[in-house]
Amino acid sequence: MNIALGLSELCSIVGIDGVHADDRTFTGIAPLDHAGPDDIAFFFRPEFAAAARNTRAGLVITSTALAEHLPAAVLRLCHPDPEEAMARLLEYLAMSAKPQGGAIHHTASIAPSSTIAKSARIGAGTVIGEHVHIGDEVEIGAHVVIEDGVAIGERTVIESGAVIRTGTVIGKRCRIGSGAIIGSEGFGFIERNGRYRHLYHLGNVIIGDDVEVGANTCVDRGLLGATVIEDGVKIDNLVHIAHNVVIGEHTAIAAQAGIAGSTHVGKRNRIGGQAGLTGHISTCDDVTIGAQSGVSKSITQPGEYSGTPAVPLQRRLRSEAALRQLVELVPIIESLAHKFAPKPTDQLRDEQE
Repeated sequence: MNIALGLSELCSIVGIDGVHADDRTFTGIAPLDHAGPDDIAFFFRPEFAAAARNTRAGLVITSTALAEHLPAAVLRLCHPDPEEAMARLLEYLAMSAKPQGGAIHHTASIAPSSTIAKSARIGAGTVIGEHVHIGDEVEIGAHVVIEDGVAIGERTVIESGAVIRTGTVIGKRCRIGSGAIIGSEGFGFIERNGRYRHLYHLGNVIIGDDVEVGANTCVDRGLLGATVIEDGVKIDNLVHIAHNVVIGEHTAIAAQAGIAGSTHVGKRNRIGGQAGLTGHISTCDDVTIGAQSGVSKSITQPGEYSGTPAVPLQRRLRSEAALRQLVELVPIIESLAHKFAPKPTDQLRDEQE
């Protein structure tokens, strides 16, 4: 990314006090091992110490504890939380690159009954249905479909190719990734005489403030009532949230996880990639579920869980350690079994004679 930042301006953006006499201009941001003399880099984890010792970056933002790993010639800014400094700078640059002011592309199709804030931006080929409300500074990419009765809060971003189905409510400052489908019909059928009868889903999806939904993720609408994603939830790409699920606030869900219908996930949960939760169960607050775990029963105690079926992490680790010890005993057991095995009748007769 091409930038042009002086040192004094950079200090102001990331929250470092004081103006440095050296006010060089930096024109890029790069990882430690790829940065050049005009680039800014960040160093906030000890495991990157080898890259830090060999970096050619013009400036590194780091902590006081880690600064000693940097070459003497490298200019460094010490920040109490260098990862937070990185987040501030990236946000500043991303916001600076955005076009300002509202605009509606001439190829967008918008129903006359919908309300679009003057500061909103609507991309090419987007279709907006009846009685839609779009708030201030909302950004909607190209070829988005927003069906009837949708409400989108201020400063939310809907990326290109997303589909927002009928009656969905999306809060403020959210981000819906490309190809995501919010409010798709859930997997609901009843079986009669060996055949499946479709259940029409008449509910909707309600998404709180500051929620992010990744690309190609599907959130199904409720059968009756709503599927609810509470404030601050972060959902990765390729996740499936089934009908009538509730995701508690500030929960994070990694890629390819799946949550079956009517499950209630507590607040501040962390769900690893490819984990699966069966339907009609719940997890309490502050639960971490490891990658590829299978949760088939409700979790009522905070903590880390792993495996299929998911159990407390320490219990799983003890079980695995015991299994390894058992495997090591197999040759000994086989040797003893051979030594004390009953002898054939003819062999016993020969020994007696």
